[in-house]
Amino acid sequence: MISTRRTHLRLLCGAIVSGSTYAATPSSDFSTYTDADKENFLANGNIVSVEDIGKGVTKPVKVGLELNGVRHAGQMQVVDKDLPDFYPEKGPPVPMKDSWRFNVAAYKLDRLLDMRMVPATVKRSYNKKPAAFTWWVDDLLIDEAERVKKEIKAPDPERFSREIAVSRTFDELIINIDRNLSNLLITKNWNVVLIDHSRSFTGYRGIRNQANLTRCSTALFGKMKALTIGNVSSAVGSLLTKPEIAAVIARRDLIVAFFERKTKTAGADDVLFS
Repeated sequence: MISTRRTHLRLLCGAIVSGSTYAATPSSDFSTYTDADKENFLANGNIVSVEDIGKGVTKPVKVGLELNGVRHAGQMQVVDKDLPDFYPEKGPPVPMKDSWRFNVAAYKLDRLLDMRMVPATVKRSYNKKPAAFTWWVDDLLIDEAERVKKEIKAPDPERFSREIAVSRTFDELIINIDRNLSNLLITKNWNVVLIDHSRSFTGYRGIRNQANLTRCSTALFGKMKALTIGNVSSAVGSLLTKPEIAAVIARRDLIVAFFERKTKTAGADDVLFS
């Protein structure tokens, strides 16, 4: 199942690079688009094409959108179903879901943390069902699976390593159980982009994989410490339930405490970076 999902996402990310059916308008400069511009485009653009990518587990599709004569593509997911329970190392099993709403919530939380790694994503109806519409990455270079396979070195290994560390901390915060190398994208400027968060935000209040917590940016560390039930609730609205939001804060507490302990043993310079 994981192999099929990875293949599916690789095709999804690669289609825009190969110039498939609905690419961006050649004269459009999307680098000038703000988050609000992208959200408006995703929410209000006319759907002019839908491409089935294959038999992926969550069956995301590529949609062609057009607004005021400008074209751009998006990824759309309508999945919303129960999954087998999550079994932590300690404690009882925790219910899990695979849901489009977690894609939107991940984007909202990313912006609250000022990470800017998750593409703009909005809630929108598709065939009378709620769905997540995500902005298609404009300047995709490669995904992490291909980078590793081809043994491609980042031009600035330390900077890239720091972005990976930040992404892993974020995945532990939202308890993303399905991060794989194919849904970690790399742009032509070697910025990391994170997609596909539909299997996140489980109500588990512990750290799932402590090994992922290697280092953290001082910016993200400070933003995480500033999270509250109130500001998370304001950011995500009805996308997350109260127990799901409470679990985010509980995991945050553990992650912050973990890094604080680690700075005392390993030294702040080896744990936190600017």
